[in-house]
Amino acid sequence: MSEHQLTLPFKLPARAAVRRIRKLGQAELQEIRARQPMAGFEDRFTDIVDYIVRITDEIWQDRAVGYIRDTYDAECTIYSHYGVTRTAEAVVRSTLAGIASAPDGDTHHLNVAWDGDEAQGFYTAHLGFGRATNIAPSLYGPATGRSYLMRFAADCVSRANKIHTEWLVRDNGAMVRQVGLDVDEAARLVAANPIAEPYTIAAPAALLAHTSEPRAPVAEWAQSLFESVWNARRFDRLPQFYADDAVLHSGGARTAQGVAAIGMLAIEILASIPDGTMQIEHVCWSDESDGVIVAVRWVLVGSSARGGILGRHLPVGRPVFMMGISHFRLAGPLIVEEWTVFDEIAVMAMAYRS
Repeated sequence: MSEHQLTLPFKLPARAAVRRIRKLGQAELQEIRARQPMAGFEDRFTDIVDYIVRITDEIWQDRAVGYIRDTYDAECTIYSHYGVTRTAEAVVRSTLAGIASAPDGDTHHLNVAWDGDEAQGFYTAHLGFGRATNIAPSLYGPATGRSYLMRFAADCVSRANKIHTEWLVRDNGAMVRQVGLDVDEAARLVAANPIAEPYTIAAPAALLAHTSEPRAPVAEWAQSLFESVWNARRFDRLPQFYADDAVLHSGGARTAQGVAAIGMLAIEILASIPDGTMQIEHVCWSDESDGVIVAVRWVLVGSSARGGILGRHLPVGRPVFMMGISHFRLAGPLIVEEWTVFDEIAVMAMAYRS
């Protein structure tokens, strides 16, 4: 058992050691030499974290764009606020467009949580960020020549060297603000752009937690956090989950330190979707160099309202959903750091479009 697990609020099952990536130098990244069983994957990958990190770097940094055909299933499906993308060839096209729009872009990895195995397939929750310069017109407005830093989160299901399902979230609100564009105008431009196959989510009757181990204690802990705080609107319960000096890195490049500030950010999100219900879609975890990290993919489903993080100009009462991915780092029983990625521009566009 790792030293990080001794005082956690849940018990984690034993599993293979894999590559750690947080706060480690290049030499330290090679410490894990034991191979995780990975039938069907290329021999050069030692484990599922190694696979996700290396193929991301090779495709986006080394420009091995055609390698997507070797690492994505030919009939893969990618879900985002901007619609459903199907087939590896469509992923190749969108990657080419992404690189062309930000040729100086780079990629940095913050965490990869995971579960699964070689038989049933692996689930990975990949959190990272990139820096780039806005040198070309985009879906959000004209080029401004300004630089930006944008976090991303990508949850993938893979088996035998192929990703077949992915959920992708980028913090486009942070990007739009940093390059000097207006968020409402950007949302209207996005709303005017047709989506060939929209990604739709029905309003949930109650919060659900789906994992490869539905009764796993870590999933029960995550469900308790989202149900007892978010869905119950009981922000006075945050000290049960967060350390007093916890830090939150949230969507739109917002940050908060301390329980009170973290609670205010949650309130501002719900002020924009006041009838919203949180639904957990997946929970997994990693035992990293600076603590255990729990990754949760969720959706907040409800109706738009004015005020809160989505501003004061939205049409009211439009059906919307916010897809988000949160990574919680625990030190002992409490969360000490959180990264949450969502795309407020896409949610605003949904309200303008519907």
